[in-house]
Amino acid sequence: MTEVLQILKTENIEYTTNINLSDITYLKTGGIAKLIIYPNTTDQVVSLIQGLKINGVGYKVIGATSNLMFLDDTSYSCLISTSKLTRMELNLEKKEIEGGSGVMMSDLSRFALINSIKGFEGLEGIPGTIGGAVFMNAGAYGYEIKDVLNSIEMVDTDGVLQIIKAKDLGLHYRNSYLREGKINGIVTKCFFNVDLGNQYDIERKMELFHSKRHKYQDFSYPNLGSMYSGSVYREIGKRDKVFKLISMLYFLFNYEFKIFRRESPINRKWINDIIVKRFNLKYDKQPFSNKSINCLVNRGQGTDEMLRYMDDIKRLTYNKIPIENEVIEEF
Repeated sequence: MTEVLQILKTENIEYTTNINLSDITYLKTGGIAKLIIYPNTTDQVVSLIQGLKINGVGYKVIGATSNLMFLDDTSYSCLISTSKLTRMELNLEKKEIEGGSGVMMSDLSRFALINSIKGFEGLEGIPGTIGGAVFMNAGAYGYEIKDVLNSIEMVDTDGVLQIIKAKDLGLHYRNSYLREGKINGIVTKCFFNVDLGNQYDIERKMELFHSKRHKYQDFSYPNLGSMYSGSVYREIGKRDKVFKLISMLYFLFNYEFKIFRRESPINRKWINDIIVKRFNLKYDKQPFSNKSINCLVNRGQGTDEMLRYMDDIKRLTYNKIPIENEVIEEF
């Protein structure tokens, strides 16, 4: 590691050592990161990756960590953060937005709004970076990153700079060749298509989606959003006819006809409690949000309990819905 630190000093790349991950990660979990590196230009990323390869140092790339669970009492050797790659500019001649992979999705969407660019409205509330969004083709409310992405700039595992068109990234529902490991490297920049629209219409849609997000997603506890790509309630209903009937009536009355409420409920505690009792789930601290059993939250229960809950959900759904969150093992 001494050789790596020398490279960082020579290239003037920012870094920190021996960081408690529970202080800085989105879920507020994790042990110690021995080294976190913060390149702020593509050239620094190229030099960094070449240096790490020569010295045989393994690493994990992180952004906002809004989709990553780091394990408690676990040590991680080297993390590369894209959080300093945040330059963003509009090129009207090319009809293109260029953004560093560390730009937050909310900042990208608001940048588009300010410049009357449509197509980013449903992406506004996704709590991650645009590099991470490309990695898993993030989306919400019928919008996906693939719909607006033109290409990416990437430094591969040999430290070679590449430009890859969106059509060659295998972007599909919550997945990509990057996530599948068919393409490997660090995304440094993303290039988005510009489609001008009416600023008021764009703003109106963003406000609507923002309001919906607050109804259905947890903002009280640290969390990683939806654990699984799909309805946990629907999958559990497939294994249990009684619960299926109860849940159908619940969602019908509360969401379709709104017999009991003038608006959709802000939580699903009643239906969640039925799942806990019916399937004999036992926890010292409730590991999921009252708004959705598909949202893991940190109430201080520790990652061992979180993993046990994730295993319970896999079992209840026969492991038929893909997981969105990534558990980071020690390396």
